[in-house]
Amino acid sequence: MKRVGIFGGGQLAMMLAEAAPVLGLTVSVLAPDADDCPAAKTGAYLVRADYEDEAAALEFAKDCDVLTFEFENVPVRTLFRLQRAGHFIAPGPGVLELIQDRLTEKQFLRDCGIELASFVRIDKAEDLAAGLRVTGMPAVLKTRHFGYDGKGQSWIHEPGQAGPAFDLIHHHPAVLEAGIAFVRECSVICARNSSGDFVHFPVTQNQHKDGVLRASQHPAECSTQTANQAIRIARKIAEKLEYVGVLAVEFFETDDGQLLVNEIAPRVHNSGHWTQLGAKPDQFELHLRAITGMDLPKPDCAAAAKMINLIGDQINQAPSLQSDGWTVTGYGKGVVRPGRKMAHAVKIDHK
Repeated sequence: MKRVGIFGGGQLAMMLAEAAPVLGLTVSVLAPDADDCPAAKTGAYLVRADYEDEAAALEFAKDCDVLTFEFENVPVRTLFRLQRAGHFIAPGPGVLELIQDRLTEKQFLRDCGIELASFVRIDKAEDLAAGLRVTGMPAVLKTRHFGYDGKGQSWIHEPGQAGPAFDLIHHHPAVLEAGIAFVRECSVICARNSSGDFVHFPVTQNQHKDGVLRASQHPAECSTQTANQAIRIARKIAEKLEYVGVLAVEFFETDDGQLLVNEIAPRVHNSGHWTQLGAKPDQFELHLRAITGMDLPKPDCAAAAKMINLIGDQINQAPSLQSDGWTVTGYGKGVVRPGRKMAHAVKIDHK
């Protein structure tokens, strides 16, 4: 029986661990809070250690057939050390290293001939004036590292806001991006294995607020032509990366039907949570299949699905949502904080 080792113990690790037994897999989780994390309630073998602790990671990996991660901020130094020791990691550390830096991610996409918003590297405050001449306004300043769910971002709508925007991100190395007037946001969740097999879910339409995903729906309201284009772009990215696992590609669609890639995520993704109830196999099973060398069945999907995140005290809405036919998946997080994802709810139309 193969064992999958996961770095990170959050809700994505929890849902991966829950999907594993169907495939005859067992799961181990390494996390600093392993005793009190969402994955702790799944029966996974837990190891409490810091991600920077290479000795602990090497010991953890000894009993695992394949290693993966549930979030982007695992130190690549640790993963490269494991790879040099002969352990198989999917997606690979090189992919994670590229995506951990917004600048190298965007340079990679541009070099692949993929359309995205204009961007400029910002190292110091003096770079902003020239950068704004390239991007125009509004523009968004994003830290190159460690940003997620709207963190490490600041908008510039007029020249006088440039300096304060850089102050807000504490003068960290950054990327300045042109603000995009879009008609919708959408994503493609896809999977690729080491043999090059590729499958995908239907394009999902997303709604964000303050940089945090609030809701997703399938099918997206874009045209079939646009949806097919999004899938082709996602496949191109996966193949260029020689990717193994589930990959999420997020897009902006402009009013003329153009697709601009916003970002890519090397893992199972919040906008694919509807697949748990609305697709067979779901994104979690596909990720496990891809990284363990199994076949990748084409997902059989429900006609329509909706997903909403319950953030902070919105978790109190769970009972009323359940009464209205939604299925709520709680993450077992004891402390409710503003902006913290506590659960998600899904409603499926099988017609």
